Amino acid sequence: MKSSNALSACIDIFISPSKAFNGLKEAKGWSWLAFALLALTLAASAYTFYATADSQFILDQQVAAASVDATIGEKKMIRQSMEQSLDNQVWFAIGGGIFGLLFINALLSGYYMLISKQDPDANYGYGAWYGFGVWSMMPMIISSLGVVALVLTASNNELPISLFNYASINQLLLGLELGDSFYTMMESLSIFSLWSIALVAIGLKCWTNFSFNKALLFAALPTIMIYSIWTIIIVA
Repeated sequence: MKSSNALSACIDIFISPSKAFNGLKEAKGWSWLAFALLALTLAASAYTFYATADSQFILDQQVAAASVDATIGEKKMIRQSMEQSLDNQVWFAIGGGIFGLLFINALLSGYYMLISKQDPDANYGYGAWYGFGVWSMMPMIISSLGVVALVLTASNNELPISLFNYASINQLLLGLELGDSFYTMMESLSIFSLWSIALVAIGLKCWTNFSFNKALLFAALPTIMIYSIWTIIIVA
């Protein structure tokens, strides 16, 4: 079975991803809708957060994160530097977030196309794999909507920046504090990134003749390599 149109694929990617990926194999232009939804919800979460949160409270957090080992004088300089861009942070967050999606997906799409060469029947071009990557990122929509919900239901405007990572492995399981060597790494890994890996595996299974185990290995390999290298750097 396969999704019949882009709108149904946007629903199927969450409840029956194989249908969405099967539909994408022959679809033209569906990925524009997926990317528009990703960009819109990302922008909505960033705007809602920065329009609601106390700017000085945000600044205090940013200075603390950027000056863990800094002297008092260095912290003062860091704060002065960050204050200059305080009013434009929302636009940096929106623009940086969307650019990050485009750039990361550009790299991953090349990787997907490269590994697909192991299947001679998988004759999809780079553009098709770029669209494939966009659909694998769709859990970010749920993540962004979660941020909006948390901001709107907060009891005050002193919102932690870590709210953006509310589903991180650190916040859900570990509880590491700022300054811990593994804090940033564990904050960057979330149930939504793991969800995306699962979608890639399902998509690879639909688009190639790979077994599911092989598809899952290839789907997880970039994350495994990145976090392995990151861990080596931390403990070295």
